[in-house]
Amino acid sequence: MANYVIVGAGASGLYCAYRLLTGGTLQPQDTVQLYEWSQRPGGRIYSFTFPEQIGGSNGLYAEFGGMRFATDSNFPQTIAEGHVLVQNMIVELSLQSSVVPFAESSNRLYYLRGRNVYEQAITSPADVPYQFNSEFTNFLSASVSPPYTADNILGGIATVFAPDLGSANADRPAWCTYYASGAVGPNQATASFPAGTAVRNIGYWNLLYDQLGDEGYDYCADGTGYTSNVINWNSADAMQANNDYGSGTSYRRLDGGYSLLFDTLAQAVENAASAYPGSGIAYGAQLTSLAVAANGSSTVCIFSNGAQVVADYLFLAMPRRSLEMVAAGCAPDYMLNDRKVKYFLESSIDQPAIKAVLVFDQAWWAPSQGLCAFPPNLVPVGSAPDTQSVGGPTITDLPLRMVYYFGNNVPGGPGTSGGPYVLLASYDDMNYSNFWRELERSDDYTQAPSLIDQPLTGPTSLPVNGPLAQIVMKQLADAHGADLADLPAPTAVYFQDWGQDPFGGGYHGWSAHYNICSAMTSVRAPYQEILGQPPQVYIVGSCYSFDQAWVEGAFCTAESVLQDYFSLPPFRGVSGYQLICKP
Repeated sequence: MANYVIVGAGASGLYCAYRLLTGGTLQPQDTVQLYEWSQRPGGRIYSFTFPEQIGGSNGLYAEFGGMRFATDSNFPQTIAEGHVLVQNMIVELSLQSSVVPFAESSNRLYYLRGRNVYEQAITSPADVPYQFNSEFTNFLSASVSPPYTADNILGGIATVFAPDLGSANADRPAWCTYYASGAVGPNQATASFPAGTAVRNIGYWNLLYDQLGDEGYDYCADGTGYTSNVINWNSADAMQANNDYGSGTSYRRLDGGYSLLFDTLAQAVENAASAYPGSGIAYGAQLTSLAVAANGSSTVCIFSNGAQVVADYLFLAMPRRSLEMVAAGCAPDYMLNDRKVKYFLESSIDQPAIKAVLVFDQAWWAPSQGLCAFPPNLVPVGSAPDTQSVGGPTITDLPLRMVYYFGNNVPGGPGTSGGPYVLLASYDDMNYSNFWRELERSDDYTQAPSLIDQPLTGPTSLPVNGPLAQIVMKQLADAHGADLADLPAPTAVYFQDWGQDPFGGGYHGWSAHYNICSAMTSVRAPYQEILGQPPQVYIVGSCYSFDQAWVEGAFCTAESVLQDYFSLPPFRGVSGYQLICKP
């Protein structure tokens, strides 16, 4: 009899539980126990259905976590490109009929340094208000085709520094090779980074400054919407991320919310667990400490209520910050506190992220409303009026950063009555997160900020006339060229901060000065791969994956552990797909 214990019912934890229970390798007396601190499955996927009085009775919802996935253009007939395991899991759970396009604008609105401009109008450096130097303008003319958007520029950088990979959108093995051995070539060499410099040993901010100058870097930072794209992370990783997942990628979503996948997966886990008595999912269980059992090969898991569970095989389905919180409760000589293990744990950078969602009775941003000098160019929903159009993002250099227009996104399409309308009014990350965090409350703290675990309980409902709502509306008016006095007040305001414990970030990136392939492989099985000791403990999740900001990364690390250490056959027969990078 073996006890498989999984901590964390996010994407990777649910995937591990489902694969173990359905993979055909368990013995009749084995158990698979999945423990989750919160009261719901899904982790950083959270499709929140609004209260009945705001439209929730019709299923009106907003995505407060991950909201899309990359697909094969012929899904579900073929699944060869995009997020392969996510698409296969959707088919496995018979959810393919719920897959619909994730609408994005083809001519996005920008608000940069006080100027409104549409994407297709950026045909020269003069079309955006930055003081570019000659190096930047020369780079544009040589390496980028109009429109000169920030993401096209970052794609151009990737093409320059990885010329053999610029068009290899799905070639994961080639990118893994680049992570390990990519080097600056003679045509990219500068005094700062001469030819032969390992790209992984260059911070991306450093590289962009060296190539584009300070104003060129600022434009890339402002104009992509995601500050995390241009921080000083591993340049080799940045080349792949900013090449493969730009504005041209085909994304889809689940009608009714991404949580549909994880609610269905959790139910499938519970159903499969019934065949193995003692198995199942336990919610409200916070792991606080770990210790090696007396037999030297099992692990004792200690929870906040004092309960102790002995795991023969332990899966820590957690990001870096969650692991650090558990490590703080362990003995100094426990594996998570070992210097060699910490070296690999710190190879991943936390990237805080927030979302502020507003609900309106009027789609004031629609051209037909006449309130905006610069309305967004959106995608019509069927033959509905332009108030039902959806899309985005509008990109700004304000703390607002990005705006997505989800309209009346009830499952099955917009309701016949029109509103209410959902606006993802602010989606941003990194240093901008704290701008909004301080506006979330208007009174004194009642507990230490480090003890606020809001990400576990879901979005906070805020006053519609409170400070956060007022400042969001002020910035929305600027971004759309509207008079703030003309805009209707929201009927609901919600805020989600993924930078707080226990997640520490909405997503992650690889640190510079690390061999990503070595780190990705070693951190999965720290005892076997790093310390050479017997306890069977595995770390899975998107944090240490090829796809760090995506559910796909969570699935891939879990699948790689199950195949490499438990001899499970490939999920749905998918073979030849690069799950992780190996040295």
